[in-house]
Amino acid sequence: MNEKELKDNLNELRTKANKKKKEINEVLTELRIHQKDVNQLRNKRDEGNDQCKNLSQEARKLREKRDKLNHKISKLKEKRKKLNDKIKSNSGKIKDSKEKRDKLNRSARGTDTSLSSKYESSMDDLLNKDIPLESEIRLFESIFKLAERLEAAKEATEFHKKVVSTYEVIKGLDDEADALSSEIRKIADESEEYHLKAVEIYQQVDEIRKEADENHKKLLEKYETLNPLRDKITALRKDLEGIQELMSPYTDEMDKIRSKRDEEKKAQRAVEAKEKLKTNKRISFDDLRAIIDDDTKETPGAGESTA
Repeated sequence: MNEKELKDNLNELRTKANKKKKEINEVLTELRIHQKDVNQLRNKRDEGNDQCKNLSQEARKLREKRDKLNHKISKLKEKRKKLNDKIKSNSGKIKDSKEKRDKLNRSARGTDTSLSSKYESSMDDLLNKDIPLESEIRLFESIFKLAERLEAAKEATEFHKKVVSTYEVIKGLDDEADALSSEIRKIADESEEYHLKAVEIYQQVDEIRKEADENHKKLLEKYETLNPLRDKITALRKDLEGIQELMSPYTDEMDKIRSKRDEEKKAQRAVEAKEKLKTNKRISFDDLRAIIDDDTKETPGAGESTA
């Protein structure tokens, strides 16, 4: 194969190689654009996931505070229930005492003070006044009935005292229950505040997670775009390597031709330089170098020093 054929073949292969390189660069440019989008989407997704993680931890702490307060509320309600049970029990006692008191009052038909005064007056008449036997008998019967009424009135008074005393107990229990209710409301308001903050954060987390998931979905779509491009680059580089392998023998042959031509030129220059010397013409540094190189080739081992 002559030099022209070699050059033609090399030029054809170089054209193909350059075309492959151009295609590779175009795909690489497209790949870099998509890779930039991939990096942005990945960063947005990761930032969103980190935000969700931090906000979820914050919401969890708020829920823990809320649950702790709710537990305290449960304890206070339990305590208030016991107080209410006592109030209910004492209310039942009041009702029972009032019923007995009212029944005794109906029997007494008067207060223990008025009945006691009347009883003492009747006893004085019975013991100290001179009255007919018939009147004495009636007075005695009256005194006996007064004694029964007085006893009923005294018992009614005792039951009334119990009612009053129990009312005082209930009032104290009511005050204590009201104080507990007030504390429960205060703690419940604080608990609700923590709950609402947690709910608000979880809503924010849902929105951020939704955006992060959307970015993740877009990222996967980008990967679907990138993978064929990477495969295309791999195939193009493989084609380029094949073309370069085909070029290698032609290049080696061309190098040999150029080397032979250069040697012939140098030999021709050396001959011309020697002719100049023979005719005492002025020679250049390049001419001198060509003569030395030519002599070195003709003298084996020239330029080597001996030990």
